[in-house]
Amino acid sequence: MRLLQAGVLALWLACTGAQAGTAPAEQGSGESVLTMRVDGELTIGTQGEVEAYALRTELTPDIQKMLDKAIPKWAFVPIEQDGKPVRAKTPMRITLVAREIGEQKYEVKIDNVIFVPLTKEDREANEAAERAAGKAVIAGKKLQPPRYPDELLAAGVEGIALLRLRVNSDGSVADVFAEQSSLYNVKGSPRVLDKARSLLEKNAMGAARKWTYSVENSSPGQKHMVRVPVEYVINKKPDEVERYGVGVWRYEYRGPRLDPPWPKTDDMELAVGVSDLNSGEMVSGNTPFRLRDRSVLNQAL
Repeated sequence: MRLLQAGVLALWLACTGAQAGTAPAEQGSGESVLTMRVDGELTIGTQGEVEAYALRTELTPDIQKMLDKAIPKWAFVPIEQDGKPVRAKTPMRITLVAREIGEQKYEVKIDNVIFVPLTKEDREANEAAERAAGKAVIAGKKLQPPRYPDELLAAGVEGIALLRLRVNSDGSVADVFAEQSSLYNVKGSPRVLDKARSLLEKNAMGAARKWTYSVENSSPGQKHMVRVPVEYVINKKPDEVERYGVGVWRYEYRGPRLDPPWPKTDDMELAVGVSDLNSGEMVSGNTPFRLRDRSVLNQAL
């Protein structure tokens, strides 16, 4: 575990002050957690019950047992087609969080579950279905990655910023907001760590403002919401970055999730956090898969 020293804070303050025009929303202090992502698929019945599920990620017996106990208890709002409830199957990703509650003792909870395309095949099938239904289809076109901040690169600090974008019908980016950010495998004072998170967010936002997307089935003046994780890692191969934190615990210093200043336009919008997405993924649109009571996700396993 890397220790981030307070001695670099003055340099960061100088750098972030020079970029005031790209400042994110006021930050809250972060917390130290362990997270793990688990991929799978789920089938719900006509009453919204969990009819079947399968986990694609290889897990230890204790984690597998915890999820086997929790998942069958979930209840969903039934999926309807032509006004009638139907069986439905979806990919899913579960994010687990472990918090220290004593010396070498941890409490494990389900932090979140999202229902999004997880594989290339999932994404292609989802795009084809949305295109056939006349829905907007958004894909990255020119997404120049941000330059790694020199101060954090020199300190060996890795992390991720989750951006929410509003994309114009012509593919340009209208608005950028940093919803949440995390640092990986680092400890230090909250003030120093939160300043490092702020620097990642500003850097990612600055790059995202220049991005362009391909947008199909969009009306002039219409804006589309997408979420994109921007990850900063050192000396990792592309496949290692893509699977970082899947099926293994990852230490994060994670900030709170913030809401953007623009109004919410969709009650079926996905609840997505910074720990839920892999590098290179993008989430757009909404989902018909909704838990009746999301409080089931915050109970100790």
